[in-house]
Amino acid sequence: MSQTAKPQVPTPITASEPAPPYRRVYAWVFQAWLIMFLGVICCALLSYLLSYIPK
Repeated sequence: MSQTAKPQVPTPITASEPAPPYRRVYAWVFQAWLIMFLGVICCALLSYLLSYIPK
C-alpha cells in the first residue's frame, strides 16, 4: 500500500498571540469611564429619592 500525504490544514490564529500593549490602556479607560458613569447615575438616583423625604 502506498501512503498518501494528508493535506495540510492551515492553523487558525489563536488568542494565545500577545495582544498589542494599547489594549490594556483601552480596558483601563473603559473601566474608569464605566465606574464614573455608574457613580453619577447612583448620585442622581440618591438625590432624587432623598428629595421625597419630608422635612
